Amino acid sequence: MLQIAREDMVEIYLYIAADSPKAALDLAEKVAGKIDTLADFPLIGKIVPDTELAKQEYRMLMIDGYIAFYKVVGDKVVVYRVLNAARNYPDL
Repeated sequence: MLQIAREDMVEIYLYIAADSPKAALDLAEKVAGKIDTLADFPLIGKIVPDTELAKQEYRMLMIDGYIAFYKVVGDKVVVYRVLNAARNYPDL
Protein backbone atom coordinates (compact mmCIF):
# COMPACT_ATOMS: atom_id res chain seq x y z
CA MET A 1 0.00 0.00 0.00
CA LEU A 2 1.39 3.36 -0.98
CA GLN A 3 1.78 6.07 1.65
CA ILE A 4 -0.95 8.19 0.03
CA ALA A 5 -3.39 5.27 0.37
CA ARG A 6 -2.50 5.03 4.06
CA GLU A 7 -3.15 8.76 4.37
CA ASP A 8 -6.51 8.28 2.64
CA MET A 9 -7.40 5.66 5.26
CA VAL A 10 -6.44 7.98 8.11
CA GLU A 11 -8.53 10.82 6.63
CA ILE A 12 -11.54 8.54 6.26
CA TYR A 13 -11.14 7.29 9.82
CA LEU A 14 -10.82 10.77 11.31
CA TYR A 15 -13.79 12.10 9.35
CA ILE A 16 -16.09 9.29 10.49
CA ALA A 17 -14.66 9.19 14.03
CA ALA A 18 -15.73 12.80 14.58
CA ASP A 19 -19.32 11.50 14.67
CA SER A 20 -18.86 7.86 15.63
CA PRO A 21 -15.56 6.37 16.75
CA LYS A 22 -17.04 2.87 16.69
CA ALA A 23 -18.29 3.24 13.11
CA ALA A 24 -14.87 4.57 12.09
CA LEU A 25 -13.11 1.60 13.67
CA ASP A 26 -15.56 -0.87 12.13
CA LEU A 27 -15.06 0.63 8.67
CA ALA A 28 -11.27 0.75 9.04
CA GLU A 29 -11.23 -2.93 10.01
CA LYS A 30 -13.51 -3.85 7.11
CA VAL A 31 -11.44 -1.91 4.56
CA ALA A 32 -8.20 -3.41 5.89
CA GLY A 33 -9.69 -6.90 5.76
CA LYS A 34 -10.88 -6.50 2.17
CA ILE A 35 -7.50 -5.12 1.12
CA ASP A 36 -5.79 -8.09 2.82
CA THR A 37 -8.05 -10.39 0.76
CA LEU A 38 -6.46 -8.99 -2.41
CA ALA A 39 -3.25 -10.87 -1.60
CA ASP A 40 -5.06 -14.18 -2.14
CA PHE A 41 -7.58 -13.01 -4.75
CA PRO A 42 -5.94 -10.15 -6.67
CA LEU A 43 -8.44 -10.19 -9.54
CA ILE A 44 -11.51 -9.90 -7.29
CA GLY A 45 -11.83 -6.20 -8.11
CA LYS A 46 -13.03 -5.04 -11.49
CA ILE A 47 -11.13 -3.04 -14.08
CA VAL A 48 -11.66 0.70 -13.54
CA PRO A 49 -14.25 2.00 -16.05
CA ASP A 50 -12.19 5.10 -16.88
CA THR A 51 -10.45 4.34 -20.19
CA GLU A 52 -7.12 5.96 -19.33
CA LEU A 53 -6.90 4.26 -15.95
CA ALA A 54 -7.98 0.94 -17.46
CA LYS A 55 -5.13 1.18 -19.99
CA GLN A 56 -2.78 1.44 -17.00
CA GLU A 57 -4.41 -1.72 -15.57
CA TYR A 58 -5.91 -0.12 -12.47
CA ARG A 59 -8.51 -2.21 -10.72
CA MET A 60 -11.06 -1.16 -8.11
CA LEU A 61 -12.58 -2.86 -5.10
CA MET A 62 -15.79 -1.39 -3.67
CA ILE A 63 -15.98 -1.39 0.12
CA ASP A 64 -19.02 0.22 1.81
CA GLY A 65 -19.08 3.42 -0.24
CA TYR A 66 -15.31 3.58 -0.66
CA ILE A 67 -13.11 2.38 -3.48
CA ALA A 68 -9.65 0.87 -3.16
CA PHE A 69 -7.70 1.50 -6.38
CA TYR A 70 -4.94 -0.99 -7.01
CA LYS A 71 -2.78 -2.77 -9.56
CA VAL A 72 -1.51 -6.30 -9.72
CA VAL A 73 2.25 -5.99 -10.25
CA GLY A 74 3.85 -9.38 -10.77
CA ASP A 75 2.83 -11.44 -7.77
CA LYS A 76 2.04 -8.40 -5.62
CA VAL A 77 -0.93 -6.09 -5.17
CA VAL A 78 -0.19 -2.38 -4.83
CA VAL A 79 -2.98 -0.20 -3.41
CA TYR A 80 -2.68 3.33 -4.78
CA ARG A 81 -5.65 5.13 -3.23
CA VAL A 82 -8.69 4.54 -1.02
CA LEU A 83 -11.36 7.13 -1.82
CA ASN A 84 -15.00 7.90 -1.21
CA ALA A 85 -16.97 6.49 -4.13
CA ALA A 86 -18.66 9.88 -4.63
CA ARG A 87 -15.34 11.57 -5.53
CA ASN A 88 -14.36 12.23 -9.11
CA TYR A 89 -11.42 9.85 -8.99
CA PRO A 90 -10.06 10.27 -12.56
CA ASP A 91 -9.14 13.86 -11.66
CA LEU A 92 -7.02 12.84 -8.65
